[in-house]
Amino acid sequence: MSEVIGEGARLDLPNWQMVVKVGAADTNGALTVIEGVLPSGHPGPAPHIHDGHDECFVLLEGRMRFRVDAGYRTAEAGDTVFAGRGLAHGFANPYPESARYVVMLTPSGYEDYFAELAARIAEVGQMPDPDWTAALMARYSTRPVPVVADIDTT
Repeated sequence: MSEVIGEGARLDLPNWQMVVKVGAADTNGALTVIEGVLPSGHPGPAPHIHDGHDECFVLLEGRMRFRVDAGYRTAEAGDTVFAGRGLAHGFANPYPESARYVVMLTPSGYEDYFAELAARIAEVGQMPDPDWTAALMARYSTRPVPVVADIDTT
């Protein structure tokens, strides 16, 4: 499995890398395109809802487990998963291989959330405390949601 390659602004989170391929400045705020690599065993972000943008994931390599609303599904290379505004979602990689994906966000702007988070992690040397993270999420019209058990982990 290859790392994220090519041009773009790199965003490093603990054991998770992303590159902003197209951002708000490139599209007058209409669209962001991010390429990411989620390594094997990564829990991904906690389940959440975006009130300000839609997300569309396309798996390029590997597999990822997605929660969309109250259900779960495994996406494999070539699959697409859409998480519209107001829809609870999350994702993880419980599989033995890394996963590489592209996510498109519309409208743009959420890449700044990742940039602020990455800067804070670099500053404090670890994931920020939950209160700081909750405040950051709120500034980007994102809110956490309760975990729904994934009863089929295949």
